Amino acid sequence: MADKDDELVEDREAAELNEEELERAAGEERELEEIRNRRETLDATAETAEAIRLAEANEAAGARHRELADGERRQARSDHAHGNHLLDESAARPDEPGADATAAAGRRYQRAGDREDRAASYDDRVADRYADASRDQAPASDAARRPAQPPEARKFVQPRKAKKREKNTGLDLDL
Repeated sequence: MADKDDELVEDREAAELNEEELERAAGEERELEEIRNRRETLDATAETAEAIRLAEANEAAGARHRELADGERRQARSDHAHGNHLLDESAARPDEPGADATAAAGRRYQRAGDREDRAASYDDRVADRYADASRDQAPASDAARRPAQPPEARKFVQPRKAKKREKNTGLDLDL
């Protein structure tokens, strides 16, 4: 009988040890899951912040190019008006000295106005591309819902180019 009691006690102790080990393992598993969830939340937060930063950068670049285009259009309008004035002046008095030079200056202003118009059109196209790129990007709130996907790359961003430096040969060529 004592053997049976000893066996029952040993079985109970073994069962208690197994339960403690299972509880410990479950606790460790919960801890690992919490750590994983925290990391995913931090990654999603960082991804959301990056998406917001990129959207703001796109918006700022688009606005900057719109402002450049507006300034170039104003300058083009001014250059065209000045060129027309000089051409009209030289056409009104063709026999005066310097009429040819006045007409040439008027044509130069006309060409400058055309150049400014082309630059304004280019800046408008760039601003449109930035607007399209920001429309194509997923909203920042989506980044929090899908943390496993890497963030989307920005379009139209070129890497910085290193400045070229002249080689110093150590020779003085100023003789």
